[in-house]
Amino acid sequence: MIKIGLAAVAVAALVAGCGGGGTPAAPTSAGAAKKPDTSGITIEGDSSAAVNKLAVEAIADLQAYWSEEFPKLYGEEYKPVEGGLYALTPDSESGPACAEGYGDVEGNAFYCKLDDSVAWDSAGLLPELQKNYGDFVIPVVLAHEWGHAMQQRSGFFDQNDLTVSSELQADCFAGGWAKHAQADDVFEVTGADLDRSLAGILDLRDTPGTDVQDPSAHGSGFDRVSAFQDGYDNGAERCKGYADGEPMVLELPFNDAEDEASEGNAPYDTIATGVPYDLEDYWSQVYPELTEGQAWTPLAPQRPFDPSTPPDCGGQSTADYALFYCVPDDYVGWDDVKAMPAIYDEGGDYAFATLLATQWGLAALNRLGDEADELTATARGDCLAGAYTASVILYNREATSTYHISPGDLDEGIKALLLFRGEGDVDRQGAGFDRTRAFRAGVVDGAQGCLSYQA
Repeated sequence: MIKIGLAAVAVAALVAGCGGGGTPAAPTSAGAAKKPDTSGITIEGDSSAAVNKLAVEAIADLQAYWSEEFPKLYGEEYKPVEGGLYALTPDSESGPACAEGYGDVEGNAFYCKLDDSVAWDSAGLLPELQKNYGDFVIPVVLAHEWGHAMQQRSGFFDQNDLTVSSELQADCFAGGWAKHAQADDVFEVTGADLDRSLAGILDLRDTPGTDVQDPSAHGSGFDRVSAFQDGYDNGAERCKGYADGEPMVLELPFNDAEDEASEGNAPYDTIATGVPYDLEDYWSQVYPELTEGQAWTPLAPQRPFDPSTPPDCGGQSTADYALFYCVPDDYVGWDDVKAMPAIYDEGGDYAFATLLATQWGLAALNRLGDEADELTATARGDCLAGAYTASVILYNREATSTYHISPGDLDEGIKALLLFRGEGDVDRQGAGFDRTRAFRAGVVDGAQGCLSYQA
């Protein structure tokens, strides 16, 4: 597998940054999981199915978790979900009050307010999620539904409409529970497991272009990942404050009919040529703000290359790198034949654009004299990629920007940092979970905050 990542060395040597593809590396596990007591959990369905076993274990711990957390948050005793737990298949003969049959839950999981029950598609949705994103995504899905049960018990729906905010609060509650499940060894959760679970949340996002006012909207992938990480980082207490209109939701409309017809994806060559130009425009405006007026000097022309004939950097070969910023020669280079086209194909146009933006971020940090270690420098580069992204959608750079953010682009940026990396990158650059957190910080706080961001 091709080597990628930031190599923190002297200016005379090669410095490279993010890119490439591959499966997230898994850090060492914290220890054997302490399985919850499932003796009191009964489901309607096949309890021997692998996904249902995971669901039952998750439910047992969710009941215990909320019996402690709910009184702290709301000053009342927690009432267990008691209207039924339905693991539905096409052969199911019974179900919750909100469904007349399997067809009403197919491809879905939900909490039913009518009878205080939880149902899930154990034939299609959960097995598919497990196959694509690993075991822990199943408990995360159930934790989201338990979040809705908490809303019913807390009176959330008496004060708020059924909006994106209600879905994001459930994601936030799921994040708070996930941190507990990992820290207390309820499930064996590695960094890679968290990354894959976040990828599963991305997969369950709204269709790009969904109206934020749509009562069935759940939030963009960016919104949902943000809410989950908010709960994971800050606990259920933070989630309690979610309400209509809060937190900020970044569901974006398509720019025009042409943008919608292309599903927001520009051709590869447009990204490869246009985004570097736009990044130069961005840094020509932002760098003076960060340096009390110092002008930004454009990088040397970028060098897309065939991996069979990679360019040199300071006299050293770049054959092991898919994407890098070269300090001594002051340029960004990338594999224009295999790695970056593959990322574009799998992740979308803005996955490619985001990885390019991280390299300009590293160039800016180098010029600013940043001496952070590799892990922190990578996080700051990711943060600056988020700040660049926000420059169009939030900070009114439309007048000079040649790139317009489309629905789904923020999600593609998250996906790029979450999933595309090479061998050893987790140890050197941090898990995708941490990198997406840094990217989100840049989107929300802008470039100035990135300079002191700590991984």
